[in-house]
Amino acid sequence: MTIRRPSLMLATGLSLTVLPACNAAGGGGQFAAAGRPSPAARPAGVVTVAEARKLLTTWDGEVKKAQRDGGTDYSGTHAGLASELTEADSRVTKALGDPIETSHATIVKPRFAIPAKGAADPPWFMAEFSRKGGKGWTQVIFQQTPGGWRQVAWSETTAKPRIPAPARDGNGLATVLAPDGRSGLPASPRQIVQAHMRMESTFGKDPRARRLFTADAKPRENAANYVRLQQQMRGQWNVKVATKGTQELFALKTAAGGALVWYGTRNRLTFTARPGAGELNFTDRPAAATSHGKRYTRKAVLTSGATYLAIVPRSGKVRVPVRLSAVFTATGS
Repeated sequence: MTIRRPSLMLATGLSLTVLPACNAAGGGGQFAAAGRPSPAARPAGVVTVAEARKLLTTWDGEVKKAQRDGGTDYSGTHAGLASELTEADSRVTKALGDPIETSHATIVKPRFAIPAKGAADPPWFMAEFSRKGGKGWTQVIFQQTPGGWRQVAWSETTAKPRIPAPARDGNGLATVLAPDGRSGLPASPRQIVQAHMRMESTFGKDPRARRLFTADAKPRENAANYVRLQQQMRGQWNVKVATKGTQELFALKTAAGGALVWYGTRNRLTFTARPGAGELNFTDRPAAATSHGKRYTRKAVLTSGATYLAIVPRSGKVRVPVRLSAVFTATGS
């Protein structure tokens, strides 16, 4: 299984612009027409565009500092699965002797998809940007936590083709799709995660899951990788895949009537030796570094995590073009 580093580098953008929330006009002052009610307050976003821009700049600087300090603590910038993935990536990168610091060229063309207050609990918003000299785009989900705004999910996409633009209401605010919301779509966000789990645990044999995803979607690609891995065992080792969705599940409706869904998974890959089996060792660089080159004779367990972006059309099959993953542990006997 190929593990891709979840480095926060460049990635294809969203064509969106969110208007800042406006304050309600004051009542009773010299600017209020006598005998007429004051204009109703326009809905406010979870943050203003100015606040989102400032948060993005601060976050970028803090990530750079965390990497410079060894990449062992991202608690000031990340939370949840995003924190685990990034810290695991730093550990593996250090073990491989590669530099931890990623590109921090100047952020350019930042755009924001900001939901209205009360649309989600806890509040969250999406920031999308490129970097000077780069060709791709990065989308980051920021969520409000007890410690402040933190990165909880992200994706990296190519410049072409562009991913669909999030829908905006009349006030320029993004429209959140609830985890179980479907609105005529092929599947709800939660159903997509569940299908992903079945796709991997059945080695791609679940017919409903196969019908939901395009042929090149990451869940189907992962399942195909597991099938090849099973074939490499030549009947000497049993292979079991256990994939679970995480609490990270964020979805926005698109202007085209579809949805963008960011979600996370945790994966447990278990190898159990059959009688007379030969030794097993991991040759993939991140897995090999995590296992310290150990050879297993009875059982081996590899745990990992990943964050995904699914692109849901109004009708048709779901694309999952983005997977950012990292190895957590490699244990066994």
